[in-house]
Amino acid sequence: MLVSTLCTAQEYINDSAVDSIKAEQEKKFDWDKVYAGGGLGFQFGNYTFIDIAPVFGYRINPDFSVGVGITYKYFQDNSYKDYKTHIYGGSIFGNYIFFKNFFAHLEFELINLDVIVLDLNGNVSSKERRDLNYFWIGGGYRQPVGENSFLVLTLLYNVLDTKGFFYPNPIYRIGFNIGL
Repeated sequence: MLVSTLCTAQEYINDSAVDSIKAEQEKKFDWDKVYAGGGLGFQFGNYTFIDIAPVFGYRINPDFSVGVGITYKYFQDNSYKDYKTHIYGGSIFGNYIFFKNFFAHLEFELINLDVIVLDLNGNVSSKERRDLNYFWIGGGYRQPVGENSFLVLTLLYNVLDTKGFFYPNPIYRIGFNIGL
């Protein structure tokens, strides 16, 4: 009889533990940890550049977040017979706040664009659509603006030997993140 009672008690504890684990798993995704942001950029003149780059992230804990970014850029260089291209891409990233509002940043980015092909004399012979990938390492500072928003300043360096490198090395970014 005592063994039967212990088995029943054990079953009750297991059911309770399972319910507790399920409740805890349901709590794991918290919309309060989601943020959106990104940057807008533009330049006009001999070089025309328009950049739209939204990001969406999730704070795993107060110091670590992961996310995705979407990229659209329009680029025109009048020095190459009106070279124009629409650039599309995306990225995944991680940020780790290591001291107050200073953070380390890792990001893998893939973009698709028209690349100029030059002949032996340095003249434009054609354009080819290519994918370029980048692995950015760097860091930055986020300045609080309000209760759940930040101005974000980032300095990044591409550690891959990307052929047809579109970006200068390093790059600087200024953007905003807004908690949803």
